[in-house]
Formats: sequence, structure tokens, C-alpha cells
Amino acid sequence: MPVCTASVEFSACGYRSLLGWVQLVREPNATDRFEVDPFDLFADSSAPFAWYGFRPVLFDAPSRWRSGAVQWQAHSFLTIGPWDLDRRFVVPLAGFAWGYNQDPENRLQLSPVRLLGPADWDSHRSYLAERYPTWRFSDGSPLADQR
Repeated sequence: MPVCTASVEFSACGYRSLLGWVQLVREPNATDRFEVDPFDLFADSSAPFAWYGFRPVLFDAPSRWRSGAVQWQAHSFLTIGPWDLDRRFVVPLAGFAWGYNQDPENRLQLSPVRLLGPADWDSHRSYLAERYPTWRFSDGSPLADQR
């Protein structure tokens, strides 16, 4: 199965370097919408982060193997919160899409990695707000500045 690793270089130190990865996936044979993809150890967490910490590393290896044609997609967003102002406010800094396609003979082909923009984040905001009602989610405008 494919794996994805994303590391962070960030000039802030200490608590200001506390970041979180929010990842949503679209599973085959499920609903058409993306859903949160929590790390299994944190599946019952009330926080929206799959990974978090000081310059956290995103690591994912899709674990739900299926036989036959599959199209698996993930939207991964690096986020920050203005912790000194609002501890439950999530602001996206960068985002990318990744995934794979599996043909009927179970051969895999990686999907091209692409940057995600403000509209991509904004398309997930209502779902995130519903899933995590004690958190607030910024609009996607900060993603317009990523390179």
C-alpha cells in the first residue's frame, strides 16, 4: 500500500511551533464526501487533528485494503491555532491532496500530489464544524499564500 510522509520546517519556537495536521479522506464505496481520518489511537478524540505537536510529521499508510477497483483520496492540511487568543480555533497554513488508484487487477498507481487552496478547505468547514462542535475553523484564505 502507498504511504505518505510530510515534515515541517517552521521558524517559530516553543509553543508558537505547535501545529496540527487535519486529514480528511474519501473512501471507496462510502459516501461521496470526505470524512476525518483520525489516527486509530485518537479515534475518539474531541480534537480534529490526526497528528499534532511541535513541527509534527504526517505519516499515513491507508490500512483498509480492498480487492478490485479503488480510488482513495486524502486532503491533508497543516494547521495552526492562535493558542494565546483562542485555543480551539484552527487556521490552515498549507494543504495538499494525495492518494492512489487501484485497478480491477489490484495494481496501484499513485495520484499526483497537488496543492489545495482556499476552496478545498472551505468545502470541508461545515463538516468539520459539525464533527467538532467545540472547535471553530477559519476560512481557507491563508492557503492562498502557500507555495
